[in-house]
Amino acid sequence: MRRAIPLLMLLPPILSGCWYSTTSRTAKGIKSISVPFFENTTTEPSLEISVTEKIIENLVDDNTLKVVDPDEADAILEGNIVEFRNVPFSFNMDLDAEEYHVELRVQVSLFSRRLNEPIWENKTIKGDGSYFLEVSEAGLTYEDALAEAIEEITDQILNLTVQDW
Repeated sequence: MRRAIPLLMLLPPILSGCWYSTTSRTAKGIKSISVPFFENTTTEPSLEISVTEKIIENLVDDNTLKVVDPDEADAILEGNIVEFRNVPFSFNMDLDAEEYHVELRVQVSLFSRRLNEPIWENKTIKGDGSYFLEVSEAGLTYEDALAEAIEEITDQILNLTVQDW
């Protein structure tokens, strides 16, 4: 007796993971978003600019929600950078720090303007990155570690913002 082969197994591997869906990746009615500059309650200057700009860049690249002014938005993404740490992570034989670990923590909330209520609120998101004082073959610097931490945070925020709630 012949066994039926599921259609999915006949598709080329590149197509098998991609299916068209008519369901939205966002909450019903949310098509646009505004992202005011995050607050920065840390002592590290300008983090709010880097974090907010990266979130907007990720939202624009994702193209699920339109980024607009607050008075035109269906939802508002608000956040606060609550922690910044740049701490020694590894030491040499003389107990001098060789590697540092940059850590960021933000609290974010997404509010529906139409419903005048939170979609989700007070989510704590962390990001981190490492760098060496002596530039290594990888060439990781403080700026690279900070960018890695911000990227991690903004990716998590994007996932929270465009997934079904």
